[in-house]
Amino acid sequence: MEKRALITGASSGIGLAFAHALAQEGYSLVLVSRRGELLESIALSLLGTHRTLAADLTQDEDIERVARLLEQEHFDLLINNAGFGKYGMFHETALPLHQEVVQLNVGSLVALSHAFLKCARSGDALINVSSVLSRLTYPGGAVYAATKGFVTVFTESLWYENRERGVYVTALLPGATRTGFHLIATGSIRTSFKERAMSYSPEVIVAEALRMLRERKKPSLVSGPRFRWLAHVLSRFAPRAGMIAFMGRQSPGLKKGPH
Repeated sequence: MEKRALITGASSGIGLAFAHALAQEGYSLVLVSRRGELLESIALSLLGTHRTLAADLTQDEDIERVARLLEQEHFDLLINNAGFGKYGMFHETALPLHQEVVQLNVGSLVALSHAFLKCARSGDALINVSSVLSRLTYPGGAVYAATKGFVTVFTESLWYENRERGVYVTALLPGATRTGFHLIATGSIRTSFKERAMSYSPEVIVAEALRMLRERKKPSLVSGPRFRWLAHVLSRFAPRAGMIAFMGRQSPGLKKGPH
């Protein structure tokens, strides 16, 4: 029987990589993003026949529309990937922008997770895309990092709650990834050689996520060996104040001048 998956944030980056990988595995997909025309062209480029749903998940009515779809139709897999952040000093960034980040990264994810899980069957799975920053902290990206901290704790709790039902819930914690996130967060396409060298492609991130999905064991995974090592060392061995200072020195949100 054909498996079905719904992917939010499917028009670029990790979401797009999930779409390509799952289409290759024979899934029938519903792709969700604000960019409807781009989604249509992506759906046509994938192996198999797929549907698209243009939705802005910062808007309550669009969140409700996607949630209704999850309740009305059965999906074997939900990937909550939609999210964004903005770098800069917290008090220098307009409050509505912070609230938009919280609505997308937390509000929509909670609503869609709820709609999916209350209808889920044994064997189904939910992947919530978080960030390695949820294990650390991020001066200059305080709201974004805080939302991802919520996503990881929330998802790990759901992993335990749903084990007896046979529904697998897990959080994917990518580090720096070669996507359009940097452009949106900083307003600049420029990245340093160090940033490019440390980052992973979305395809590498997704390959690790799908291995985790097949094994159905871990409540969360920091993707990429370099970031697994970094998160382990900083969170376990560095004094908290020292770790925060280290992350602040790396943050584009606190660096002066062009990025």
